[in-house]
Amino acid sequence: MKHELEALLFATEAPLAMGRLRALFPDVAPPQLRAAIEELRVEYERDGRAFTVVEFGGGWQIATRPEHAGLVNRLYGGRRHARLTKAGLEVLAIIAYRQPITRLEIEDIRGVQCTGALATLLERGLIAVAGRAETVGHPILYGTTREFLGHLGLKGLGQLPALPQIEQVMGDREEFRRFALQFGQEITDDDFEEAEADGEDAEADEPLDAPPAGDLPDRERVGERDREEPDEFGQADG
Repeated sequence: MKHELEALLFATEAPLAMGRLRALFPDVAPPQLRAAIEELRVEYERDGRAFTVVEFGGGWQIATRPEHAGLVNRLYGGRRHARLTKAGLEVLAIIAYRQPITRLEIEDIRGVQCTGALATLLERGLIAVAGRAETVGHPILYGTTREFLGHLGLKGLGQLPALPQIEQVMGDREEFRRFALQFGQEITDDDFEEAEADGEDAEADEPLDAPPAGDLPDRERVGERDREEPDEFGQADG
């Protein structure tokens, strides 16, 4: 079973969650699966392998060790990676720390519409619909996905870096630049100047007036309340 598990962790293109492993090994209990994964990790460490088993994105996968990142980057140096715009990164950050959250709440923080940025993040699988708010109109709630956790190399939301008031980050260029690096994005002065010249990024719409009183639901932020221990699927309980 351990060798079969090793083959799956090697072949998978995305981290294998415990739920998926249990479906593949229906006669094996979760503690046994975790023990087998740990045995593989110990063996790789003992033998000095160039790879190991890593837990992130709500599951496990075999990956090269960090000290070989430079060489691996050279191998894939010709590949181009699509970057998020400043607007897309702002919206993603707000959702990550305030989820589940509605579009109106995101726009209240940013001061501009975010329809385009939301569509882009949904298309890339970094966010998903997380339900509907228990308020008038039942607006859609958004939350992050396992793809988001995998992109950042996180086991769960509990590993998100500590953050001061996110409104402060959105309004401070240097603070936002440092924050963007934690999300694997490098924001240059050209990005800021281009966004300011256009009024906002291409993904954003027109600036908003102040929302009318009562427009935003008065409810506890799950993203702040339940960022303690992620469950086996990489999401915080609740």
